[in-house]
Amino acid sequence: VLVPWAIPTVVSAKMWAWMLHDQFGIVNAGLMALGVIDRPVAWLADATTALPAVILVDVWKTTPFVALLMLAALQTVPRDCYEAARVDGIPAWKVFVFITLPLIRPALAVAVVFRLLDALRVFDLVYVMTGNAEATMTLSVHARQQLVQFQDMGYGSAASTLLFLVVGLVTILWL
Repeated sequence: VLVPWAIPTVVSAKMWAWMLHDQFGIVNAGLMALGVIDRPVAWLADATTALPAVILVDVWKTTPFVALLMLAALQTVPRDCYEAARVDGIPAWKVFVFITLPLIRPALAVAVVFRLLDALRVFDLVYVMTGNAEATMTLSVHARQQLVQFQDMGYGSAASTLLFLVVGLVTILWL
């Protein structure tokens, strides 16, 4: 269950780039075998499918971490609360909304903050899968492009500083 999270991001990005390859990728082969698509799709080369593909891979990679946080949070909910709700005949959806959710809210907030910060800072996954593609340009990739490719140190530094400030602001607001 934790394997996607344990694999280094560069390795999983390259693995998914191969699986999403338009000519010999297993995703296209499987979808064509099932009759879902007629011809291979260039998942990472097409501007309309590149970003959803990268997001899907990022979700695949980080879901085990969020699941582990939620499992730990659920382990802290006292069984007495559930027992009292069962004795009182409270429906399952009300137990979830009024008992479980409020008690795991702090862990849920931590998971949301971690994922939001990861999404803001993502570089390696996007860069390995699509390079400098316009459709998947994140602020980190943009800052790197300005610094390394265009040799514009001022602009690249400003973009990196802006990213730092946004991440810092989000962190302060959530805490």
